[in-house]
Amino acid sequence: MIFKGDHSVIKAIQEKKLLMDAGKPHEHIRPLLLQGGGLMRGSYGTGAALALEERGYTNAFSYLVGVSSGAPIAAYFAAGTSGRALEVLRNDCLNSGLINAWRFWNQVDTKSIIKILREHETRKIDMVKAFENPAELFFGAAEYKTALPKLLHSTDEDSFFTSLHASINMQNVSPYRVFVDGVHYADGGFSNPHVIDLAIKELKPTHALIVTNNDLDFRQIAFVERLLNRTLFRLRLNGILTQAINARRETRDAAIAEAIAGETPTAVVWGDGSIGGVEQNADKIAATVEASRTWWHGLLSLEEKDKQ
Repeated sequence: MIFKGDHSVIKAIQEKKLLMDAGKPHEHIRPLLLQGGGLMRGSYGTGAALALEERGYTNAFSYLVGVSSGAPIAAYFAAGTSGRALEVLRNDCLNSGLINAWRFWNQVDTKSIIKILREHETRKIDMVKAFENPAELFFGAAEYKTALPKLLHSTDEDSFFTSLHASINMQNVSPYRVFVDGVHYADGGFSNPHVIDLAIKELKPTHALIVTNNDLDFRQIAFVERLLNRTLFRLRLNGILTQAINARRETRDAAIAEAIAGETPTAVVWGDGSIGGVEQNADKIAATVEASRTWWHGLLSLEEKDKQ
């Protein structure tokens, strides 16, 4: 993993936890944890969520925002069951279940994943625990007509999973149309400006921790990813959203640069290039999650020692 930005963000999260554990006022520290999207690169964020959970930081954030594949990771983290995210990555996103470049009518079957997240006996999101978390949980989505970002917040099960589906629904390679309160939404990673910008401006956290679920260094996307974007791409999107998708990397990077340079202390963690967005090897996914988890434990341990 690659750390960029302000280390005071980690220290502030740790300070909030110490105050909470001691029963002291802590409301003046309002951290935001944002999990970005990157398909199977969500392995990075899953490792982060596991380490944060294992070190007792599940309730140490005031705001949780999940965007695209980061949306279920944020939801599992809110419930304190991040291990289930790994199981979904290993068991439900492989073997042509979620991603199948040759299934032209539905190359990324987001509805099948929503069914797992909502109904699977051992891998569903625990709604009771998620809602009990003191943090406000949002899913970042893009308005289909305008590509503008939106933070979707739910208090009941139906709207929760509809909003989650909106955030992960890659309209270009998925046939589903997802509406929330009558508004058509698409994958939050397609927004312009990026959800990151909206989250910091709208929620006004005192500190922001962004897990990009992407690599810092740009790499040419694999053939299968190019195929995903060239088949039904133009048939399912309007012109504005098409432009937003084409510029999504630049939009995200601009939002991150603005956040780091802004008044809110911001830390950003990037991936190290160890996994691709459409990785289908379960062992490699598990290894990436474990490597990320180990790195985060090291970062948190080092920062904790500095505070002593």
